[in-house]
Amino acid sequence: MSPRLLEVIRSRYQQACGYCGVTEVAAGGELTLDHYRPRSAGGGDEPDNLVYACARCNQYKGDFWPNHTDLTQGRRILHPAIDDIPAHLTEEENTGRLLGLTPTGTLHITLLRLNRPQLIAHRLARRLQKILIEKIRLLEQQNAELEKTIAAQERYLDVLRTQPGGRRSR
Repeated sequence: MSPRLLEVIRSRYQQACGYCGVTEVAAGGELTLDHYRPRSAGGGDEPDNLVYACARCNQYKGDFWPNHTDLTQGRRILHPAIDDIPAHLTEEENTGRLLGLTPTGTLHITLLRLNRPQLIAHRLARRLQKILIEKIRLLEQQNAELEKTIAAQERYLDVLRTQPGGRRSR
């Protein structure tokens, strides 16, 4: 695999596993390349067949490729760059667990073991981080409004101090 192609795939997946979302930072290093359609099933090294994947997801997926029965029952692995993932699975907000909405989503979650405890903890930590970032944004907005209120009150006090009969402070 050429270094250039690896960089294209890493960039496409924003340095995160296309299957579970774990980043290089969380994993402590570069991830692996998975052949969405395995070589053993006729897949090649075309960019659209390559998924940036953590070692665990790559290991769990292995050389799986749906057989005729799987396909007729709507079961296959989702391609993270092509498929509409939210149409097939959802995340429980309170628990961080993924739930399959379709047979494909259920197979995808089960085969890749996307509800392993470490991934649930990762999703919950990511959600908490988003909540905290939003809270900081709201507090900054509130702080800016309070600063405007203080400035307006200071201007009003200055007007009162300069009125006849008002006191001037120095």
